[in-house]
Amino acid sequence: MNSRAYVLLCFVFVGIAAHIFFQWQVETVEAMGSDIEIESFSAKSEFPEGIRFEIVASSTKPINEIAVNFRIGQQVSGVYEYLEFDTGPKVKGVLFWKTNTGAKYIPPGTIVEYSFTVSNESGDVINSENNYLVYEDTRFKWDEIASGTISVAYHGPVKSRAEDILDAMNQTLYMMEPVFGDVQGDPIRVTMYNNVAEMLGALPPSSSTIRSELITEGQAYPDIGTLLVLGGGRMSRGTASHEVTHILVHRAGDSVFSSVPSWLNEGLAEFGNVSPSFSYDVALDFAVHADRLMPITSMKNRPGNPEDVIIFYGAASSIVEFMILKYGPDKMLTLLTEHKSGMNLDDAIEYVYGIDKLSLENDWRSYIGAPKYEPDLSENELPTPIPRPTVGLFSLTPQAGSISIASTENDDSVVANVSDVSSTPETKNAEVTKSSGCNRYGGTNQSTDYSMLLLLIPPLLIYSRRK
Repeated sequence: MNSRAYVLLCFVFVGIAAHIFFQWQVETVEAMGSDIEIESFSAKSEFPEGIRFEIVASSTKPINEIAVNFRIGQQVSGVYEYLEFDTGPKVKGVLFWKTNTGAKYIPPGTIVEYSFTVSNESGDVINSENNYLVYEDTRFKWDEIASGTISVAYHGPVKSRAEDILDAMNQTLYMMEPVFGDVQGDPIRVTMYNNVAEMLGALPPSSSTIRSELITEGQAYPDIGTLLVLGGGRMSRGTASHEVTHILVHRAGDSVFSSVPSWLNEGLAEFGNVSPSFSYDVALDFAVHADRLMPITSMKNRPGNPEDVIIFYGAASSIVEFMILKYGPDKMLTLLTEHKSGMNLDDAIEYVYGIDKLSLENDWRSYIGAPKYEPDLSENELPTPIPRPTVGLFSLTPQAGSISIASTENDDSVVANVSDVSSTPETKNAEVTKSSGCNRYGGTNQSTDYSMLLLLIPPLLIYSRRK
């Protein structure tokens, strides 16, 4: 063996020995340095009120801090909260995390990953292993079926409905893979309800009333990876397909800077629908002939009028279909990828399709036989600014180029002057009395302290000049 090989072999040996020694040292310190013992821990669903976290731990030294770290569904960031307990060598820590508000709402069926951290007064710290809770709707006893990355929870003798919904969503994933790419790695959990009353009890507090057909029959939470579906609905298969596509859109196109605009999001969701409703096509045809077609690519959110909502869905579905059929699904995938990377959607459209957003809209309008959209450029024009007079210092001594302001208090004429270097000949020496000014100051005949009137001169002067 030559000297170079010998030296290299020595380096390898020393490295392996150092790694083994370091690992042994860490394990020894962990074993000897902490005498904290976690006897039990749990998380319990109390839907819709919240999640109850509990832990029992003991130590030879008083335990002074317990925290739980949990992550909701597929959200990137987690939650770190401290538990309440009575300090001592053996404690029971409790935290009730409320979910009955719009801000903290967690949809039923969501997986919550959690772990605990316990420390004592000596500075010893121990972490529990990660565990998982399915945040179930505790009003019902659930069964579950699964295929691929999708699982459907249901209750009652409705397994065939659950299987139909599961089949529709898997068809959607397969059909939309050329558009979204491979975004099926993370699980998608579905909770199926049998009627509207059950469904409304599961929605967030702000969604307790029926707002639209899609929200009533299905609701997706893309950043969490959870979906609620009304299994007894007449369009449950199409609803499940539509809503699961929203999750795919989020994974393929939403960035940390912005979400995919509503027209593209809803258009893709309806394009991926394996059981679409013909009502959107009828609404779009009506809008074209009644001249009620909206500038779809300029709409970031859905309109508020119920009739316009249906037209919006029809237009969004149609323009997405046009984009995919004319330019191919690979262009749509590139568009979503560029947007996810942080590019503005308008810039991404120009980058991918080589035309601006307005040209894209008008090409689509020509395709469906609608008139071109010509934006009103005057809407973007700023109003002409009104010149503001330059007001100088107040003085009781008449100044050149000033305005005289007379007071009629006690029928004695008192004149003050305010320097105004921008005044015109017409406004010089103009009298402003206590009863003339603006209504903001009353204009009554009651006695007024003159010192207070002087304080009001500058704003009164500016206001009257503007009028």
